[in-house]
Amino acid sequence: MKPKNAIFLALTAFIFGISFIAQDEAAEHVGPFTFNCARFAIAFVVLFATALIADGVRKKTGHAESVKKADKTLLLGGLLCGLALGTAITCQQIGLADPNMTSGKAGFISACYIIIVPLLGLPLRRRPTAWVWPALALAIGGLYLLCLADGFSLSWGDIVMAVCALMIAVHIMLCDYFAPRCDSLKLTCAQCAVIAVVSLPLMFAFDTPDIAALGEALPSLLFCGVLASGAAYTFQMIGQVGANPTLASMIMSFESVIAAIAGALVLGQEMTAAQIAGCAVIFAAVIIAQLPGRRKKEVTPTK
Repeated sequence: MKPKNAIFLALTAFIFGISFIAQDEAAEHVGPFTFNCARFAIAFVVLFATALIADGVRKKTGHAESVKKADKTLLLGGLLCGLALGTAITCQQIGLADPNMTSGKAGFISACYIIIVPLLGLPLRRRPTAWVWPALALAIGGLYLLCLADGFSLSWGDIVMAVCALMIAVHIMLCDYFAPRCDSLKLTCAQCAVIAVVSLPLMFAFDTPDIAALGEALPSLLFCGVLASGAAYTFQMIGQVGANPTLASMIMSFESVIAAIAGALVLGQEMTAAQIAGCAVIFAAVIIAQLPGRRKKEVTPTK
């Protein structure tokens, strides 16, 4: 992986980790669909304006690119990435509304996408190393400690957050396909538009939108809209161009560490000894999944 890719993905992880605090705070004021609609609408406006400026600069400098052939790919990529990411973020926001959910716990459960990504690559003939399988078993054990520590019963927020991890993995695989084929800024802009539009009717159907509540959540909305949804997802698109999706997920998984530290320092959230042990086991699984090993030669299918 090139240093440029690693830097952009590390910035993505840092912003994502901090954003758990903003999402946790926003969950106290607005519903998940209201939050997502406002958040991604803000991101779309910022990214659309940025894309227009970027196109203007390209034209003036003579570096304008023909995008006619890429229009269909951009629209399809924006739609699929938007649906996958929108589902993941909605699950994440719903999960954070669980009283038993902390920013650190949510971050670590979400980080399980690093185990799911290589598994999703199997149908694409991207065989993971043998280390992935013991890492998967460790991750399940870690989740047991993390989620079942209090009374040994699953919280509904834990289940929702696990679905979030699955959809994040799907989003990473979609980004791996579409990012090299589209303008990163425009692809992020398109996915934000899809999430905002889809969230709008769901907001009125399942939430109770309130102007006063939106005002109280405004700082969180601005942070998540401009930085987490706008800048960070653009950084992810740029960072994944030409990068192995498993390595990309490894770097981005450090958002869980940032989330746990930020939750403790900013929100004063505490975790039990069993939950800390669960975090350690999951983190170990994340590292083990990336250990080098022999890979079987991939067979290129004949046409």
